[in-house]
This record gives sequence, structure tokens and C-alpha cells, in this order.
Amino acid sequence: MTNIMIHVTIEESKDTNKNYRKEVTMGRVRYDEVDKYGGQGGAGFFSLKDDGDTARIRFLYNGVDDIEAFAVHPIEGEDGRKRYVNCLREYRQPLDTCPFCRERKATQVKLFVPIYNVDEDKVQLWERGKKFVQKMVSICSRYSNSDTPLCAHEFDVERRGKKGDTSTTYEIFEVEKDNTTLEDLPDVPNPLGGLVLDKSAEDMDFFLETGYFPPDGEDEDEQPVRRRESRDRDRDEAPRRRTPGRGRDVY
Repeated sequence: MTNIMIHVTIEESKDTNKNYRKEVTMGRVRYDEVDKYGGQGGAGFFSLKDDGDTARIRFLYNGVDDIEAFAVHPIEGEDGRKRYVNCLREYRQPLDTCPFCRERKATQVKLFVPIYNVDEDKVQLWERGKKFVQKMVSICSRYSNSDTPLCAHEFDVERRGKKGDTSTTYEIFEVEKDNTTLEDLPDVPNPLGGLVLDKSAEDMDFFLETGYFPPDGEDEDEQPVRRRESRDRDRDEAPRRRTPGRGRDVY
């Protein structure tokens, strides 16, 4: 089992025998370490607004090892907007490693699930909390293996709960399987540096003193993109349309 480290590593995929370069930074949490952190979260870029709303999606994962959560500090900026700041320490490290931890600012585990929204023909991030991690682990374990990546399956997601209901749940139904791979799908937005602010210890100390971060000349709302070397899908081809259907109930 790979631990969180603060450098770029090369990981070999057992399924494809290809090498992938993956940057791992503090604040990212493996699926089997989420219980070491506290808190849970709400909605994100992808959302179903009210009871009974549905969408057809693909999870942009090969399998369970792609699940990556973030340890974040929720803050309120000068404009009153809630933002997340990447935590600078692992749970094993002393609080002084991260200025926000040192000041006992709340820490939450956030899962930003990358999905391909089939209905809207776009990639989105589904912000979920700590409790959703095990659900994703179960889905990956059931629907992905060395021959079939999770992204080869399409799922219908249905909201169960009215707008504002804190006990809202989501039912996920597997409806279709094909030969799609991640290389066939659009690039995946990286939450770190966009939705999750990636700040240094000095920046955090500045915020604690002033209530805002020093300007860095970057647009924090623009999502950086994880690039892939190849893409097989012809972008000029019209997107496929599918008739909504009911498949097997996953969760």
C-alpha cells in the first residue's frame, strides 16, 4: 500500500503495464486512510437539485487505486465565499506542520469524484464527504477489474431527498457497459489549485494575520487539467444520445 509522499513518483499499472507519472502532495488522502481525519462535506460542480432528479454518468476511474480524497480546511474569504485550503500535513505529523492545524482550524475530508456527465457531454467534479468514500470503494470493487476499468460502465444517479434535506442519499444504478477507456474521455480537472486552494505555510500565516491571502496573479477559479498523452475519441464525432433506462440497483 502506497503512503502519501511529497514528491513525484512513477507508478506502474498492473493492469496495463504502462508507466504513469503521478504527483502526490500533502493533503491528498488514500481511500484507506480517511478515518484518520474528521468531517464530511456537501455539493460541488455536479449536483442533483431536488428529489427524484437523475443523471447518467461515468466515473473517471480505472479502479479503486484511483480514488483520492483531500484533507482540507474550510475558510471564508473576504467576499464571504466558502473556500477549501489544502492541508499541509499528514495525520501522523505534528500540528505545527500546517499553520491552520496549529491554530486548530477545522479539517475535513473531501472527495471530488471526477465524472463524465453523459447527459451534458462534459466532465464535472462531484464533491462528496468522507462517508461516500466507502461507497466508491464498493462500486470500484464490484465493477472494475484487470480487464474492465470502471469508466467502461455507465450509471444512472438518482437523488433521494428534497432540496436542503441533510439526510439526502443517492441511488446509483449500473445501466450499460462497453469498451470505453479513460483515453477515450475528456481530461480530468484537478481540484488542487482550483477548487482546493494550494497555499504555502507562509500564505497561511499571512491569512491568519490579515483574513486574506497575498495575491499570486492566478485565477483561483480556473481548474488546472491533468493531461493525458493520447486520446482516441474523434472530437468531431457527434456525442451519442441514450434513452434513460433503469438498470441494476448498486446503492
